[in-house]
Amino acid sequence: MHAILTALAPAMLLLAACDSAGQTGASGDRFEAEIRRTAYGVPHIKAKDMGGIGYGYGYASAQDNVCEIADRLLTVSGERAKFLGPGENDANIASDLYHRRMIQSGRVEALLAGPAGAADTPTAEARALAEGYAAGFNRYLRESKDKITDPRCKGAEWVREITALDFWRHMYVGQTVDGFFATTTGAAPPGPDHASVAPDLLPEDASGWGSNAYAFGREMTKGGRGVLLGNPHYPWDGVNRFYRTHFIIPGDINIVGISYIGMPMIRIGHTETLAWSNTVSTARRHGYYELQLNPDDPTQYRFEGEWLPMEQEEVMVEVKRGDAVTVGGRTLYSTRWGPVFESESFPWTKEKAYALRTMETGLRDPDQYMAVWRARTVRDMKAALAKWQSFRFNATAVDSTGEALYGDMGLIPNVSQALADKCATSAFAKEQWQKTRFAVLDGSRAECDWATDADSSAPGAFGAAAGPHQFRTDYVMQSNDSYWLTNMYAPIAGLSPVFGDEATPRSLRTRASHEQVERRMAGTDGFGEPKFDLASLQQVMLSNRHYGGELVRDDLVAACRASGKPRLAPACDALARWDLKVNLDSRGAHLFHLFAEAGGVKFKDKFDPANAVHTPAKLDTANPAVLAALQTAVDKLAELNIPLDAKLGDVQAETRNGVRIPIHGGAGPEGIFNVISVESLEPEKGWTSIRHGASWIYTVEFTEDGPVSQGFLSYSQSTDSTSPHYSDQTELYSRKGWDDLLFRDEAVEKATVSRVTISE
Repeated sequence: MHAILTALAPAMLLLAACDSAGQTGASGDRFEAEIRRTAYGVPHIKAKDMGGIGYGYGYASAQDNVCEIADRLLTVSGERAKFLGPGENDANIASDLYHRRMIQSGRVEALLAGPAGAADTPTAEARALAEGYAAGFNRYLRESKDKITDPRCKGAEWVREITALDFWRHMYVGQTVDGFFATTTGAAPPGPDHASVAPDLLPEDASGWGSNAYAFGREMTKGGRGVLLGNPHYPWDGVNRFYRTHFIIPGDINIVGISYIGMPMIRIGHTETLAWSNTVSTARRHGYYELQLNPDDPTQYRFEGEWLPMEQEEVMVEVKRGDAVTVGGRTLYSTRWGPVFESESFPWTKEKAYALRTMETGLRDPDQYMAVWRARTVRDMKAALAKWQSFRFNATAVDSTGEALYGDMGLIPNVSQALADKCATSAFAKEQWQKTRFAVLDGSRAECDWATDADSSAPGAFGAAAGPHQFRTDYVMQSNDSYWLTNMYAPIAGLSPVFGDEATPRSLRTRASHEQVERRMAGTDGFGEPKFDLASLQQVMLSNRHYGGELVRDDLVAACRASGKPRLAPACDALARWDLKVNLDSRGAHLFHLFAEAGGVKFKDKFDPANAVHTPAKLDTANPAVLAALQTAVDKLAELNIPLDAKLGDVQAETRNGVRIPIHGGAGPEGIFNVISVESLEPEKGWTSIRHGASWIYTVEFTEDGPVSQGFLSYSQSTDSTSPHYSDQTELYSRKGWDDLLFRDEAVEKATVSRVTISE
């Protein structure tokens, strides 16, 4: 399950009145934490146990993002419409119905009361982390609620104290924005009162909403140990923003990295001996069941020869309209397979309806991540991932011995090709399986239930052993294509289409990622002797090559000039002078971007699975769409009064407090590794806002003296426009700077600019 809507967010610098520096709590205090802040407002949280880690994190993250957290909890409590109104297209109502349904089910409480030792039952440490987090957030709110400066929630009545149960509900519904709200809460039987049908839930576009990750083993590193790059491409605003932090429990854990705002779990980071990152997976983590309906009653469906009634539940929500708050309800429907789902392609008619089935990760995340924090090697990490299976992403990891791991071992619907052949029976179901890899199975037969492997941690899931994974001592990487070409020398094959496609063309970004490895190992990229270390990996990351441009620019210029079109002549010259990069001073990169966006990159040669990194590569200059796209780009820039040869830094920026911060990087589908997706295209100014792309960029090298790591959070630590940490790391990214992650406790001490110890 997942969550919602763009959230609000503030930030408060560590100025709040707290216990004085050096003061410690009494030995009987339940929670205690030391919070040291270093450059860019990064909190390093030191405690004696997980409860203290949660406590320090709750307090520090509230200082920086109290409105973000409060807004997120407003969503989880099903009260968005109550305080903020119905929202555009009644989005807040759909969200509230979804979350109120979850609350009414009592499912979270049931999981908390589950048998000790079960994967779905949080351990005592996980509960302490949650309770500490709620206590830390509440402490900050008690001290500083009247001092909130962010106008987005200053004085708002919905900013309230939270409970551990709020946290667990947040965990249950998850973090990622998705389309399950309107599609499940708007599903209704055919009739005159049928609500408007929700748009289709489209497969994720990982070309932008994705990530890059490299894990280099001892064969490819200068020091003979592991080297890693983490480079998720996440939204620069909203509920999926990351938060830099550092957790230390002396003698137990030391981990530096990023969490989501409002979740006290470092999800991407490194320890003394292990480093990892996550990337968006191509595996389908949900599926559908096609229901045959009773001709006399569209709320009954056939199962094993009988008509079963759908479960019907009345869910009530409060909605603010003007100064009044009204209460209304809606009947929501569910089946043995899951809630009834309705969208444009999945209509509820008199003959058919569809049920949505998801894999419930429940409350597993805290225990999953704590197990990863304590893993010493990639083999240990794989065992931890196999036990809980709560990772909803690809994992790319390396350890200090120089062994690398790739794995997608979460809870994936256990739908084999054989099961799909047997149970995806309708023409629509067959089309969905073939084109989208979503399983739409016959809901009238028990034999069409998802299978369960012997090593599955939940019913209906593949076991971790069946998921795509490999250990390597050369490298593994991910740029959001399927598992098939995680290592160009050792493709993974023979898996269910649920996991991804095989032997199909790779994206230009994936190809660029592998090609960068080839060049580095040959020493032909201009970054020194072959093999990887921290410095060369950082150079690769921010080299800002435009791989698509390298492949087709020269042919495009030749075709442009051969056309003899006077209106295109200046564009021919601008592209010819372009340095084939997306640096701030690269001239003409924006012209090529608009050309590619208009569909101009058409290849003439065929894809060769045996040479997947380098094919196709030849521009189809005979295709009229090529020059038509270039003309579209030229016309667009003329309309906007933007020069064809403008510097990229002059037309691509993030605007903070009215200040324009030039941003390098570019679109992933064009073969740019350093992904930046732009929005808000304005006359004469260009793009004035970044939608998503490079967010948390970090590099780690394991040495004989331990890990050395540097990185930055591209959109900065705080979303409060009054905070000094609202744009400082954005400026660091703009100038291609790197910040020491200060993994060692003594390094944190030397760099500390403020300190507070809190307890209760």
